[in-house]
Amino acid sequence: MPKFRKGIPSPINRNPLVVRLVELMNEQEVDTIDLCDSAGVSHTSIHSWRIKSNPNIANLEAVLNVLGYTLVIRKLDDEP
Repeated sequence: MPKFRKGIPSPINRNPLVVRLVELMNEQEVDTIDLCDSAGVSHTSIHSWRIKSNPNIANLEAVLNVLGYTLVIRKLDDEP
């Protein structure tokens, strides 16, 4: 099993979902390859999300689920 490498660099793609995903991965010290294998997502997906592309909802949800999170839709007026 690959070891976590001292943190995944901040994404070039500033999509807030991708930024938060990288933060969660770093907090949990999760290796990208292990995460993708567990989520059933291609190994290049997270790298591509960090650089230029945006994740589709199904793949993002799968990766977040492995980390113990889910996507939620909430009304803007309900912000904390």
